[in-house]
Amino acid sequence: MVTKNDQDPTPERRNEAEYSLSRVRELAKLGCVSYGSKNVQRDIENLPYVLEDVQKCLQLLRDCHFHHTERYAPGEPWLDVYHVAYPGPTGVVDELYIKLKLDRDCILVVLASFHRER
Repeated sequence: MVTKNDQDPTPERRNEAEYSLSRVRELAKLGCVSYGSKNVQRDIENLPYVLEDVQKCLQLLRDCHFHHTERYAPGEPWLDVYHVAYPGPTGVVDELYIKLKLDRDCILVVLASFHRER
């Protein structure tokens, strides 16, 4: 684990997922996915994806797509980061950066990022 200095804006990182990927896929299949901010919604619309595309993409995530886990301050939730090539609705394969968490009760996938890799 990389530790974080209070003055450093970079997130603390770990190399192990915080959340069960099988649970993420299960919740995506059930349609239990929400956008954590308007920025996430805008990025998804700009792809252009709809919620069903996002849910299908999340269902296809595998351990090999996991990149790292991060959090921005002690006490804040960890966010799992995935990089995946996904054939989007326009027929183009998008190299996606996905950052997510499960809500406290583990009944909802909350997206913090969902966009092409920048």
